[in-house]
Amino acid sequence: MGSVTQLPLSCAAARWAGLGELRHAAATGSTNDDLAREARVGDRSPAVLVADHQTAGRGRLARRWSDAATGPRAGEASLLVSFRLEAPVAGAFDRTAAVAAAALEAASGALAGSGAAVRAKWPNDLLIEGLRASGKVAGVLSEIVDGDPPLVVVGLGMNIAEAPPEPGAVSLAQAGGAATRDEILASLIDALPGYLADPGRAREDLRDASATLRREVRVQRTDGTSIVGTAVDIDGSGRLIVAGDSGEVAIEAGDVFHLRS
Repeated sequence: MGSVTQLPLSCAAARWAGLGELRHAAATGSTNDDLAREARVGDRSPAVLVADHQTAGRGRLARRWSDAATGPRAGEASLLVSFRLEAPVAGAFDRTAAVAAAALEAASGALAGSGAAVRAKWPNDLLIEGLRASGKVAGVLSEIVDGDPPLVVVGLGMNIAEAPPEPGAVSLAQAGGAATRDEILASLIDALPGYLADPGRAREDLRDASATLRREVRVQRTDGTSIVGTAVDIDGSGRLIVAGDSGEVAIEAGDVFHLRS
């Protein structure tokens, strides 16, 4: 991990909120990997790690997460942050949902008055639907770290001032948002404790903002099979419930393609 400083706008708020020490790295391989590695060698305290650039950022299903970090102002392009949290008995989903809901709230606040809306696409993406720009603005990734107590590391990547040169990627700025990386981080840290304390509210807010529910979808599952039907619900474990010709199927992981509204 590169040289570490603290972001004064948010580090005191993180401690006050019970999220632990907030640290900042100019560059690192992966903020998720860093916090998980520390936990495996004995540091199991809550923590927040922010990076300006990741050289080995990861998305779902071992895919690479790209950020738009270039030049001396690279830290303003994206919010790259991971949280190390105690895991609930039920597993990682409640913590993942809390971070996603807090990110949804922060991004929606930044776009207030722009005419753009932030939507949640199952399982872990945030989309912008707007007149100026539409596309994927953020993604969330979590992993369990076994031990006593068990922990979950939840990472968030959000395009703030720039989007990476990938199809379908969009930034808050392109959609009309004027907030900086540190302002979005402060909003995220302000919203997160409430969602951690009330997982049901996190799930409900994500359900209300869902771009996937009530749509015809095709889900490509990790075993290579696919399901076509209507996305009708997301259960308490985070599984997408799809109603097809053979009844309802609960899907734990896969890629969702929206077929029509």
